Formats: sequence, C-alpha cells, structure tokens
Amino acid sequence: MTIRLHGFISTNPQKVRLALEELALEYEYVPVDLFTGEQKTEAYLAIHPRGKVPALEIDGAVLWDSDACLAYLALREERLWPSDLQTRAQALNWLFLEAAAFQDLASNFYFNRVVMRHLGKPPDTARMAKAQTKLAPLYDLLAKQLADREYLLGEFTLVDCAYAPWLPILDLNDWPTLVAWRGRLMARPSWAACDFQYELEHGD
Repeated sequence: MTIRLHGFISTNPQKVRLALEELALEYEYVPVDLFTGEQKTEAYLAIHPRGKVPALEIDGAVLWDSDACLAYLALREERLWPSDLQTRAQALNWLFLEAAAFQDLASNFYFNRVVMRHLGKPPDTARMAKAQTKLAPLYDLLAKQLADREYLLGEFTLVDCAYAPWLPILDLNDWPTLVAWRGRLMARPSWAACDFQYELEHGD
C-alpha cells in the first residue's frame, strides 16, 4: 500500500518528510499549497477535516499530527527509536516537549520570517523577541542534553526530526551547541531530499 504524505514547505510536514527519508521508506509526496488555500478544498478536507498539514496516509489510516506521525513510524518500523524502555521514556519526553511547548513558540519565527515575507509584509520583531525570551529556557534544556552527544538521545532518532525543521529559522547564536546540532542535521542526506526553501533566510 502506498504511503502518501500531504505537505508543504512548513515545519510540521517537513518533520514527517525527514523521518520518511531517514527510514528510506517509499512514499508519494503530495504538495498542498497553503498560500493559495488548497488545504480548504473539499477534496483535501475529506483527508484532513481540519484543513491542516501534514496528513499521512499509511496502512489504511490517516494521521493528522506531525508528532503522531513520528510516533507511529517509530512503532511501525522499530528503527531510529530507542530499544530500551528508559531511553524510550526520554524520547517521549523530548517529543512531547516539542509538541506541547516548543513548536508553539517557534512558530512565531516561521510565521514572521517565511509567511510574512511571502505576503510582502515586515516581520513583527516584538513578537519574535517575546517568543525568544520564552524559548530561552527550552534552548537551555536542549543544549544541556546535547552537551556530550551529537543528537538528543546519542544516536540520531526520530525525535531529532521533530526539532530539525525549526532550527534554521530560530536565533541560536547564543547556544553554540544548538548551532552545531543544526549543522549536523542539515548535513544529513535526508535534509537535501526534503527541499527546504526557507533555511537561514534571516541571515543567522
């Protein structure tokens, strides 16, 4: 059965695309143009009733949330995921931290640096500064975790995919450990396969 990913260049669909590339799974990528409102068409709403991306069609099911997609792929493939329970618990902590706290703040940077640029409008720098202040403690947590390892759990896992697409649009210069992590992620072959069109657009 064909695996089909409906997505856009935005961060959440790219998490799933990275994971599919890392797992070397055959899949069909179906672009959904958010800028033209394609996500609100009747045909797409039949796939994702909330009109969001990503939507991952796999094994006769449709997954609507990017981190749910990552968790499902981890269960399905039993690869790029910890084998012992203690490290799996850590993986879930980091995955749900991204879903519950990190992405809501990081999305301010995507909206202002990518979406507003597309619309020909200036970014809301005050809003980004406020988000940066709230992100700083999360950056500190990530940097501490990465202090003695290349990836969040030592070896690369699907948890790294959850954070990777956010990193190019964030202000990380005060966290060199995170800058180095970003560089390792962007150097992976999966990154080039995902056609990131917004990386480092802000000149970081």
